[in-house]
Amino acid sequence: MRRQKIRVALIASGSGTDAYAIMKAKANIPEMKVKLLISTKKGAGCLEKAAECKVPAITLDRKDLRAMFNQQLASILAKEKIQLLFLVGCVVKIPALKNVVVYNIHPADIERCGGKGMYGLEPHKKVLADIKDLVTRGRRQINDLFYTEPTIHEVNQEYDSGQYLLKLRLQIPLDITYSYLTGVDDLESAASKLQQHVLPYEWLMLPTAVQIAVKQLAK
Repeated sequence: MRRQKIRVALIASGSGTDAYAIMKAKANIPEMKVKLLISTKKGAGCLEKAAECKVPAITLDRKDLRAMFNQQLASILAKEKIQLLFLVGCVVKIPALKNVVVYNIHPADIERCGGKGMYGLEPHKKVLADIKDLVTRGRRQINDLFYTEPTIHEVNQEYDSGQYLLKLRLQIPLDITYSYLTGVDDLESAASKLQQHVLPYEWLMLPTAVQIAVKQLAK
């Protein structure tokens, strides 16, 4: 008897590059079926990427739905019998959902750089600010190697506090930290460079994380 595929949904708010990494890899994960991409914003780039990958997509605009957003989301996931939901560049706080395992990708360590408001460049700013603090206090040297830790974790009722599924210790290029610490780049510019460095690793991590999560559910 053939085992039924795990039904997966993705939810995003922006360009959808993280979602795209999963959708491109779906043929390599035969245990799953990507049933749906949900955009929390009208006209977001993730919708075009879903169309390119032939994944059905809908928009649940957070601004329009307001307090009804969570109810509408739960209803759609139940209708599609979704078992696994990945938040991929989703800036809306998603609650724990009944009968759905939910994971989120965060671009840095969730204990030191997670919580409310920590999305976009903010986690990267926190990573760099912490590095500057260490150097200023004489705990580290300006030419030392520093690391950031993109993390995929389970979603619960609190921001960025669920159990890790996958975590990567990623070296930050010395030119990023050095330029920031010497004042060549301001915090915003340095954080943008760090974000661009981390993103390709997120795209590598996500298909692996989905495959692990699917295999756990399929047991």
